[in-house]
Amino acid sequence: PPGGAAPAGPPTAAGSPLHVYLGGETLLREGRYAAAARAFEGAMRGAEASRTSSLAELNRAVGVPPLSTEAPLESAAERDEWARYEYLAAVRSSFDAAGQADAALPFAKRALELRVIEERAPKAYAGLHVVAFKDSLNLGRLADAHEVLTDLHGCASSAHRRVDKEAEAVYLERRADCFNTLVSVLHARGGVAQLAKLRFDGELRSELFLALRRHAPASDVHGA
Repeated sequence: PPGGAAPAGPPTAAGSPLHVYLGGETLLREGRYAAAARAFEGAMRGAEASRTSSLAELNRAVGVPPLSTEAPLESAAERDEWARYEYLAAVRSSFDAAGQADAALPFAKRALELRVIEERAPKAYAGLHVVAFKDSLNLGRLADAHEVLTDLHGCASSAHRRVDKEAEAVYLERRADCFNTLVSVLHARGGVAQLAKLRFDGELRSELFLALRRHAPASDVHGA
């Protein structure tokens, strides 16, 4: 930075993770979003494969905001996964700030694959589901929104099996929020009938009917 010390972390040689990341930021500012996404992905892979640095060091070097866990990380593997979560969340936020939900969504979905978040930060994990769900819905990707919603239901079921009542309550609350948003948005778009093409069983079916009664009481989907 002008007038200050160089950031600590990975080397700045061409092709280094830091160099690739900074190139991604430039591409993002230029509106070259697909190329920026590839650069950010490449920087992450490079940092994770490096023998002389780490993704956590790259995060610190570029100012990725640290995210708090709700329970201590217990191993180096968990700390590495958490660094990946912080990186993916930051990249997703950068695309979202640029109004590029289409580019942001894959990074949110990649973060959902990291079970360390479910195990060490269930509230954040539930919130991440909501983010991915809303991005999918806003993009008109109903099947993707349904997939995220189904996974959120699975998280609630998993928390119930391990008798984690606090986590279960968070997942159930976010599940209800997503159903209400789903029906409300589709009703406003005149697309509630699309719900009949999606599979909702058991508790999900009941939750759907509750949301329909709240937001689209005249819908024919009640009888689907």
